[in-house]
Amino acid sequence: MAQAAGEPNPVRWHAAVTNPGCEVMVRDAMARRGVDTVLPMLRFWRVRHRKRIIAERPLMARIVVFGLDRTTQHIAGIYGLERIVRGASDRWAVLSLDEVQDLRLRILRGEFDATLRQTDPQMEVPPLIRHLVSIGALPYSATCTHKAARNLGLKFKDVA
Repeated sequence: MAQAAGEPNPVRWHAAVTNPGCEVMVRDAMARRGVDTVLPMLRFWRVRHRKRIIAERPLMARIVVFGLDRTTQHIAGIYGLERIVRGASDRWAVLSLDEVQDLRLRILRGEFDATLRQTDPQMEVPPLIRHLVSIGALPYSATCTHKAARNLGLKFKDVA
């Protein structure tokens, strides 16, 4: 239903906790029901069977951010959904619209994508990716350009 001018936005943003490894499944189930979701995915290079492939994993383990209009949408009965994050009161915690929009802009800017350097080798590695490499959560080869990977001796076919 369309929102009239001057009315407050009926969509409220919340965070859902999923069962381990069910983030993508919950996001897809919510999308099928018409619920707007945000799930930032960390993209990086992985070497498997001497081939270099793009791998993805959710940036926030077990968390899916979703916007719900309670008059028209529901999330009851979604397989893999453990619970909704609650605030200080016993009600669902509400995220600000600015935080959600900032997260979406960071996704669009590619801050969570280590594979973007393949098309532009001069592009700087995003700070989050640098941090994950420094603590050992991602291997150094996840941020290499194709030329640097060849110099390291990694053999792989070109991937998108």
